[in-house]
Amino acid sequence: MVSTKAKHLFTHLIVFFALVQLSGCSNLGVETQPISVVENQTPAGDLTSNTDDLSLQIAGELQEQDIWHRLRNGFQLNLTEYPSAITKQQKQYLKSPKFIDKVFSRAEPYLYYVVEQLDTAGLPLELALLPIVESAYDPFAYSHSHAVGLWQFIPSTGKSLGLHKNRWYDGRRDVIKSTQAAVKYLAYLNKRFSGEWLHTLAAYNSGEGTVKKAIKNNKRLGKSTDFWSLKLPKETRNYVPRLLALADLVSNPQSHNLKLPQVPNVAFFDTIQLSSQIELSKIIDITGVDENLFINLNPAYRRSVTPPQGNYQILLPIDKSKKLEHFLSNNEPSTWAPYREYVVKSGDTLSQIAQRYQLPVSLIRKNNGIKGHFLNVGQVLRIPPSGDGAVSGSYSKHQIIDYKVVSGDTLSAIAQKFKTSVRNLKRFNGLTNSTIKVGQVLSIHAPNTNAAATSQKLRKLSYRVRRGDSLYLIAEKFDLTVADIIRWNNLDRNKYLQPRQQLTLYINPMRI
Repeated sequence: MVSTKAKHLFTHLIVFFALVQLSGCSNLGVETQPISVVENQTPAGDLTSNTDDLSLQIAGELQEQDIWHRLRNGFQLNLTEYPSAITKQQKQYLKSPKFIDKVFSRAEPYLYYVVEQLDTAGLPLELALLPIVESAYDPFAYSHSHAVGLWQFIPSTGKSLGLHKNRWYDGRRDVIKSTQAAVKYLAYLNKRFSGEWLHTLAAYNSGEGTVKKAIKNNKRLGKSTDFWSLKLPKETRNYVPRLLALADLVSNPQSHNLKLPQVPNVAFFDTIQLSSQIELSKIIDITGVDENLFINLNPAYRRSVTPPQGNYQILLPIDKSKKLEHFLSNNEPSTWAPYREYVVKSGDTLSQIAQRYQLPVSLIRKNNGIKGHFLNVGQVLRIPPSGDGAVSGSYSKHQIIDYKVVSGDTLSAIAQKFKTSVRNLKRFNGLTNSTIKVGQVLSIHAPNTNAAATSQKLRKLSYRVRRGDSLYLIAEKFDLTVADIIRWNNLDRNKYLQPRQQLTLYINPMRI
């Protein structure tokens, strides 16, 4: 199907070629009838200039269809000469054409939105390539310094920019929120460094203080303070050239024998605002969107349902969004996500029930019309969904088991038995330490063995052991089992870990 804009351009082209033919007739020696000029009509003498204007307009409209043309037109970091550090990075990229293809393809759903935000803020459009350097445009990227998302915000920076995190949601992975935060942060840094973009980029990578200190040291020694003269961490010295190398590849793909994928200069996704909690698998079923694409557009959600409180949004490909909007407007919010029922037992309190289901007391009150703290034995409570089954976009069901602690049990042994983690056991039972008592009943959220196995997006992480670390503490920190860490690294359980020892971990970024 031909788009309306394409038809419009085609019409322009027909008119253009007709005008060219007419303008060429004056040189053919053919006697023509005089053209009468009507008021406001273009005089025949201006025909050639108008033809040129029209051809430029058509060329401009055609170029606007490609995001790469738009990027090039917005580049501001053009260098008069390229230091060897940039050419070195270019060679590295060109050695891995499969990586280049993969990362540009992965960037396609996000590029238009990122470019729009940068363009609106008046920032260099080279910055749209920064997530390639940061995360390879992988919304689930996770670094050893606990930086996550397309823009790789660490927890402290994310928090300072308003990217909050809870058990339901991580704003650092939110495509919309994190991009807006990155644009805001880059603009702030550039102002702090008096418009010097290479200093700005270095500060984004290694911190504002690190770059200011390097500049101060060079001033004290009477040296130049340009980026290339500063003494900075090795990672930062490579970081800035990587971006500049990418920008040059996009600017001159033909000279590098590089073919860029076709990415139109149009929005890829729509944003749908939510007024209530909804199950993510329901959205996938309603819209028919590809599950992996849906996960990558909505990586901020850490559960199989959206958070129970607050304002959130869903991103969907434009051709799928109307289906969700229709569902939301024609179905009661109470049908958007499954609720559980809980029968109040003797001794139950609202706080205990809320702790068990990891929900705020206020939310249970609101959903059940309870004003005070009093409960009746046998009373049926409506419990909002907690979405405990979600693991990196896998929405398979988990079974909830009530387990009575017996003599000799430990949290670690119970976790191994039910293929869960100590961290989950603590989380779902409101435990602040590892002490359990014989006869105590634990709520265990274990994988449903009858459910179809769904692959999890596990990420390989190289972890350097720190002073005071133990296998137990590392397992708890990354939501793993001690047995897995031992198996992955061929460790002797009876030997102590040593500071700076390297461990290989396979983590689920949605769980940490």
